[in-house]
Amino acid sequence: MVKRKINKAVMKKYMLLAACCVSMFLVETSVAQDRTALHKHATKQAKNLIKQMTLEEKVRLIEMTNLPIERLDIPEHHWWNEALHGVARRGEATQFPVPLSMASGWNPSLIKDMTTAISDEARALNNKDAVEDKAKRYHGLTLWSPVINMARDPRWGRTEETYGEDPFLTTELASAFVNGLQGDHPNYLKTVATIKHFVVNNTEHNRLHVRPNVSERALREYYFPAYRDVIAREDVESIMTAYNGLNGIPCSVNTWLLTDILRNEWEFNGTVVTDVGVPGHLIEQHKYAKNGPEAAMMMITAGVDVYSGSDRAREINEREWSKQAVEQGLMKESDLDQAIIRSLATRIKLGLLRSDEDNPYTKISTDVVGSEKHLAIARQIAREGAVLLQNKNNVLPATPEKYKSILFAGPYVNDAPFGAYSGNAAGIAATPMFGMQEIAGNQFEIKSQLGGKWLFIPEGNLNVPGKPETKGVVGEYFAGTKLEGHPISVRTDRGFDLDLPKPLAHIDPEIPQPTFSVRWTAELTPNRTGLHYFSMAALSGARVWINDQKVLDNWHSKAPHNEESQGVFLEAGKAVNLKVEYYNEEAEPARALLKWVEPQEVVVVEHPEDKLLIYVGGLTWRMSKESHDRMNSILPQDQMEEIKALAAIYPNMLVVLNGGTVVQLSELNDIVPSILLQWFPGQEGGYALAELITGKVNPSGHLPLTFYTDPDKLPDFEDYEISKGRTYMYMKNNVTYPFGYGLSYTSFDYSGLKITQHKKEVTAVLDVKNSGVMDGDDVIQLYVTNLDSKVYQPIRQLKAFKRVSISKGDTEQVELHFSINDMQWWGVSKQKYVVNPGRYEIQIGKSSAEIVQKQIITVK
Repeated sequence: MVKRKINKAVMKKYMLLAACCVSMFLVETSVAQDRTALHKHATKQAKNLIKQMTLEEKVRLIEMTNLPIERLDIPEHHWWNEALHGVARRGEATQFPVPLSMASGWNPSLIKDMTTAISDEARALNNKDAVEDKAKRYHGLTLWSPVINMARDPRWGRTEETYGEDPFLTTELASAFVNGLQGDHPNYLKTVATIKHFVVNNTEHNRLHVRPNVSERALREYYFPAYRDVIAREDVESIMTAYNGLNGIPCSVNTWLLTDILRNEWEFNGTVVTDVGVPGHLIEQHKYAKNGPEAAMMMITAGVDVYSGSDRAREINEREWSKQAVEQGLMKESDLDQAIIRSLATRIKLGLLRSDEDNPYTKISTDVVGSEKHLAIARQIAREGAVLLQNKNNVLPATPEKYKSILFAGPYVNDAPFGAYSGNAAGIAATPMFGMQEIAGNQFEIKSQLGGKWLFIPEGNLNVPGKPETKGVVGEYFAGTKLEGHPISVRTDRGFDLDLPKPLAHIDPEIPQPTFSVRWTAELTPNRTGLHYFSMAALSGARVWINDQKVLDNWHSKAPHNEESQGVFLEAGKAVNLKVEYYNEEAEPARALLKWVEPQEVVVVEHPEDKLLIYVGGLTWRMSKESHDRMNSILPQDQMEEIKALAAIYPNMLVVLNGGTVVQLSELNDIVPSILLQWFPGQEGGYALAELITGKVNPSGHLPLTFYTDPDKLPDFEDYEISKGRTYMYMKNNVTYPFGYGLSYTSFDYSGLKITQHKKEVTAVLDVKNSGVMDGDDVIQLYVTNLDSKVYQPIRQLKAFKRVSISKGDTEQVELHFSINDMQWWGVSKQKYVVNPGRYEIQIGKSSAEIVQKQIITVK
């Protein structure tokens, strides 16, 4: 692996900057970017253009792929690009930790730094594109991020993409995210942020047709606030509708949602886009529209401005639906005009319909992609986002005085997990073992205890042929099942773990449909010398070669199969050529899963007390993801068995958990002394992990969602009423680790709480002392409980927080602010938000379950 060292001055500067920012950051309403003049100008220009268009020209702009109108100098544009935690799906870019990791840092200012970096990279990559490439999917400046759905139930497959279960924390982080993406120029948007998926998008297995019933109070108090407040604070330019419906009506045709609430009540003036495939889903899955023209009419008159077909072939047909809807009298041409005016205005704000030397964003170069500054931000998020859940007997931090050697075990020792919606790392993707060798290799003897289990081949062991610094595999995708002709798509994939349901269009649209074949090639570098075994689980045919020697062949299979190879002798550190071919039949899901077993190593037991055993396990992103809910919340059984065996030998053991959702940990708590939750930490995660383990960085992450003792005891997965026992706001028991929880190597004492009221402003002031032995960061959390309401209310609600950096022995005075209006709830009978008079308890907590200071105020 190629070594890369970040400039120490850059890293030190960024650590100091982050510390400064978090200690000064006050959680209060930010001022939205004032782009009133820009909006008026863009809308006026769009209206002038629409007056010059024929109906045939107008419908060229209604689908996700906007076709060009040359006579009006309107270029082609593709609306779909992704930036959930870095520019995704278009090659190399800085890969930041997933949103749950961001949320665990409780640091909005750092999130803004991150999305400033992401939007710089998106602009830079777009600037370098040739004119004909700018309109390709994943090349544009309309970024479909962030996800601000509430993580109401950890069984939801897309939990990792969210900021957790709390509306206030989500609002703070999403506001910062949007601010950084859209930039601060009064005359141009740097990129477009798209908040999604509006609304109550919370299950995967039935997302294309479910239309749950949700009370207006639950909507107004839990599911709506993040959308409402991000729109108000940051003037977000775009919003995406959800696949699902609400109260019997698909969200993409729900006039109450898209017009009455979004545009009239919240005064949103940007572009509404649908998720991919929605036009067809309205007919085929929801069965809500009878035909295409009716589906187009329903979407456009409800408030959709751009609808998104699943692929270009369908877009050609679906684009005509709007024209037919006008010609058949289902809607007025002015309805279509209004949608196109709004989407054109968004493109004008980006500067895409004019050549303008004054636009500073067109001058950003690709030097920023994977720059030291951006990597430093990625590492800082990974540091702050790791949550120390347990540390019995002070197993951590690891020091040379405690341990002579550090041993690694577990399936993800040599993996750098990025999570869903990722790109390829710009530079090194640091694995846990590599990061430890780089950070502390001169302090400890570092060894691996890998071997013995069937595992996916980690990305760290695979690189593009001839490019050892570029991790992953080259995939050449062909139409049909025979690998014939020119590939339709050539890209760098992350590994040999393809497992996708049909249809693929809205999950992986670059794969040809309905049948396809693929040839993957890579260089494989083993960790150990000896016999290696390979297995391929596939639907339809598959075959595998190593150095041109065929080791697996089931090419003519028409049924699911799992083949295992004979032993192949490989040498540690010596790369071999690996080729895998697979074809997929029309009726089958796409599944090709290549695993290996490396040679077993005898576990060393001599003087186990002077060794730290680090087991890196948890979940892969494919275990809980888009299109796949995770109904089983336990750790994989093979991991638990391995952990138990190792824990019986090594008294000093740390389990590092990757993943994007809640897992049951009560059993694990009793087996090992130390547990560190790292989520999917991005390309700098290996370095950050080593710094945290060795005490170079003090853990400071706090959970953004509740770790339930048994998620299976939650209310029914299909029930969206959180008041029945979901989240910290309504759950009184069944909790292993509460919302807001996180340990440190030092200790913090809170004292002297004083509450003052001035009109509607409430201020809480308290002293926080670092009473431990290390410098550290803490997150002070302010909750409010309504004591006198006659209507059922949450147990408590987060209303303010502040992240502070405090040197050992020092005391910091902390101020937290919130408004009386923040304590409002939805009065169903009055159909408005109300704040009832009475007593409210202001609580200062180290988590939602550990309240250490409190005081009662009275609202009259």
